[in-house]
Amino acid sequence: MENPQEPNPPTQIHPPFDGALKSNRAPACLDAISVWAAMVILGCTVGTSSLAQVAPLASGPQPSPAPSGDAWGIPTPSWLQASSLTVTEGYDSNIYGVSDNLAGHPPIANISSWFTELNAGLTLDLLAGSAPESRGFLKTFTLAYSADYTAYEAAAREDNMRNSVILDATAQEGPWSFSIDNPFLYVDGSKEDEFFNYYNNLGYAVVRERRNQIQERNVSFVRYDGSDWFVRAVDSLTYYNLLIDEHNPVGAYKGYANWVNRDDMNTGLDFGLDIVPNFALVAGWRLGQQTQAHTYYNLAASDSTYNRALFGFEGTPFKWLTASFLAGPDFRRYSDADHLGLTGDHHTWLFLKGQLTAKFTPADTLTASERVWHFVSSAGVYSIQETAEGLNYQHIFSPQLSASAGLKYLQHRYDAPTVRNDVATTVPVDVTYAITRGISISADYSATTGRSRYPVAVTPDQNFEDNLISLSLKASF
Repeated sequence: MENPQEPNPPTQIHPPFDGALKSNRAPACLDAISVWAAMVILGCTVGTSSLAQVAPLASGPQPSPAPSGDAWGIPTPSWLQASSLTVTEGYDSNIYGVSDNLAGHPPIANISSWFTELNAGLTLDLLAGSAPESRGFLKTFTLAYSADYTAYEAAAREDNMRNSVILDATAQEGPWSFSIDNPFLYVDGSKEDEFFNYYNNLGYAVVRERRNQIQERNVSFVRYDGSDWFVRAVDSLTYYNLLIDEHNPVGAYKGYANWVNRDDMNTGLDFGLDIVPNFALVAGWRLGQQTQAHTYYNLAASDSTYNRALFGFEGTPFKWLTASFLAGPDFRRYSDADHLGLTGDHHTWLFLKGQLTAKFTPADTLTASERVWHFVSSAGVYSIQETAEGLNYQHIFSPQLSASAGLKYLQHRYDAPTVRNDVATTVPVDVTYAITRGISISADYSATTGRSRYPVAVTPDQNFEDNLISLSLKASF
């Protein structure tokens, strides 16, 4: 039986670019990809000429401004905003995220492995030639590049190189403001996939994230502020293209995992009304579409267009609290009813997205987030509802020592007629110590438990466990 699979793996100490695919559909972002490829080459060239310094990329937050290069006795140019080199040694108790093997193929259930990760990154300030107070409409303009190579002792085919580029810009002039955040990822990994029997989609998704692929995100807005109101035009893009070899999973290829191209794009307007300073009620509307490529042996897919009404709030109601929340109905129409991957072509789904950051003291920060939305399966054919929840607490013990602990919940419930409802819970812990201004060491641990919400008799062998532990040494310049 072919088991559908889904977007983002629930845990990794070196998380994926949040988010895989292959298809017979030509990439919709081909021109953008060409531009980004040129930027990657440029980033490599610049990095080589400045001590090959680089930072962790789209798989996580951009590097914060680094200590002055004078701490190393090497003055850094003004256009080099941050750079770093990181070496990580770790152990993964279940690199394939499954607990079951397919007869006639090498075992993959509960395979553990030591891994080594090398990361180099840099962030360039493209406005370094002008002082912040003298800049015009464009206030910040940065370009970050990161190279992240991971090697697995027990499975060389899982080795991969993640190349990430992030373009960020902000602008403001009078009541007008603008922002763009555009991460791009190219993973140089295996083009061949593994053979699976039964599995939890949230477990073996980590395998997909190591395959040869392209991912791109974009979030942009243009905003006009009145005295106690604002209007904002927004757009959002999510694009996956997994460049693996595709095989019909029958006969000699029974159990082979194929993945398809997917994308989601939308645009719309938000209107906000301040109820207290810096805190507004918000109403908005989105027009969007999702596409899902099909495999050469199955024409079914779940392409759709949607209208989404949103209501909520955003801002800083208290000095120590920042909050945003938007929710509303997602009116969905699915196309190509003759080859549809779900029951019915008209649906109304729930969309919800919220985030809260509470800084109780200068040393204590609590963050919480939740997202509920409908997307298409990376295995093709199917439509899913994804629920992602996160909670994280960080405490700074001293200027040198900090620690954090959290809880993550991820659920993929497939739409009828597919019978699948997978969940995964992760507990991540991190301790970081700054040895000097430019050198820090981090210890990370995460424990993930996955299961199906259906009885074992209906969805057998879908429970799994995965424990990751790592130690990292980072030099910032």
